[in-house]
Amino acid sequence: MKGVNVEIMGQSLTVASDGGDDYVRELARAVDARIREIRGAGTQSVSSIHLAILAALNFADELERLRLEHQALVERIEAMNKRLSAAIDATQA
Repeated sequence: MKGVNVEIMGQSLTVASDGGDDYVRELARAVDARIREIRGAGTQSVSSIHLAILAALNFADELERLRLEHQALVERIEAMNKRLSAAIDATQA
């Protein structure tokens, strides 16, 4: 697996991924943009490592919210499927 060069917070990194070069570059852009967003929100004096940690927490929060939303949607679909199956069974009886 070869690596792709990306830049985050002015730091060049080589990242290896099965996702492809464009995918890795897009992820790096998203991380860099989130860090810039946090820095622009008045945290100029925060160290680079703290900015990276804040960005990681931000992404973790977003991921957890999406995971919970996904689970709620799966549960709604399962409930609708049961109601539909019951309605179909009732019409066949």
